[in-house]
Amino acid sequence: MAALSSNQTDDSERRVAPRMRTLKRAQILFNNRFSTIDCILRNISATGALLTVDPSVPLPKSFEIRLGEDEATRPAKLVYRREMFAGIHFLDVQEEEPAAALMPAAPEPVPPAGDDELRIVPKPLPASIALNLPWLAAR
Repeated sequence: MAALSSNQTDDSERRVAPRMRTLKRAQILFNNRFSTIDCILRNISATGALLTVDPSVPLPKSFEIRLGEDEATRPAKLVYRREMFAGIHFLDVQEEEPAAALMPAAPEPVPPAGDDELRIVPKPLPASIALNLPWLAAR
C-alpha cells in the first residue's frame, strides 16, 4: 500500500472536528425511549462519534444517544454503517455559520512594515477548533 504524498489529497478524511479515542459504554435510545441498543463508543468529536454495535442489530436513521454513565442524551443521526461500526452525527451541534459568529472580528489590514519593523497579524481560529474552546464558546 503506497503512502500519500504531501501534495496529494485524501478524500477519506472529511471530518470537521478532530476525534478523540475513547472506550465507553453507550446506549442508543429510540421509539420514544421505549427501545434501546447497547453499544461501545470508540471515538468522539464535537460533531459526531464512532460506535461499535452488534452487526445483526438494525439501527434507526435518527435516535438519541446516552454516552457513558451520564443521564443526559444527545440527538443523533446515522451517517454510515459498516458491519460492526456505525458513524453518527450529533444533531445538536451548531453549524459552521454560527461558529463563525463566535470568532473575533477579522483584524484591520496592516500596512506593510518597513525593513526594520516586524508585525504579527492575528488570524481567527478555524471554527472546528473554536467550538472546543470554552472561553470562545461562552461569547
